[in-house]
Amino acid sequence: MNLTQPSAALRSAGSLLTELAGTSAIWRRLLLVVAHPDDETIAMGGQLRRFRDALLVHITDGAPRDGEDARRHGFADCVGYAAARRRELAAALIAGEAATVRTVAIGIPDKQSFLDLAGLSRQLADLLRREQPVAVLTHAYEGGHPDHDAAAFAVQAACLIMPPEDRPAIIEMPFYHARDGKMITGRFLPRATEEIVVVLGETDLRRKHLMAECFDTQRELLPLFDLSRECFRLAPFYDFGEPPHSGTLLYETFGWGIAGADWRRHAVEALDSLGALLCR
Repeated sequence: MNLTQPSAALRSAGSLLTELAGTSAIWRRLLLVVAHPDDETIAMGGQLRRFRDALLVHITDGAPRDGEDARRHGFADCVGYAAARRRELAAALIAGEAATVRTVAIGIPDKQSFLDLAGLSRQLADLLRREQPVAVLTHAYEGGHPDHDAAAFAVQAACLIMPPEDRPAIIEMPFYHARDGKMITGRFLPRATEEIVVVLGETDLRRKHLMAECFDTQRELLPLFDLSRECFRLAPFYDFGEPPHSGTLLYETFGWGIAGADWRRHAVEALDSLGALLCR
């Protein structure tokens, strides 16, 4: 699937990237679409307090239905674990002085968002119609986590549902991917697209660390990231029927029973299902 970003969206993207590299408040209406509570902190925790008109969307509840994560963190069931992750998010937004950022949770079970990519895309398209943001910030397609890639797919598909003149710009952020058998965090896969790297100052970095400390359930994961850097770029064209890179995808090594080929099959089926809704 190729997403053609119209000239107006490209201008908005360029202007927003310039603003992200600065320090002033950002008054543009934005949609922030991430997979799990804590993703927003990892990728843009240093920016959130600057957003004056933003809706933060989480596509999953952060609670895998196999119950393994819930049990490991001392919760009786997935419901309690999901509730804890929402409480952590609320505390993190307060710690990050970003409590005015509006939030909405779609609530798909963790690791299952790729199973109905067409439905997720329609929900995001409804949000685009309601919010009319100038830009959407979301995950890069990188094979690190199936929910991350589902967010990348659904945002691009939702924008394709919109008439070209109404499409927001799409700005993406890196999380993690596999390279030479290792987990690479906070770096984009190579693309012919210029990126903006924001190195946080001492005050912003301290605030972001306070946000990260709110996520007790993610204490094993968050130390893997360099919280001092936040990277953004215009989303490149993606063919979601192809893998994001050659070789084994990172999530295929986690023992989750999710193969990249299965994820891509669902992506192709979703495009077929959306069919005539897509304004290419």
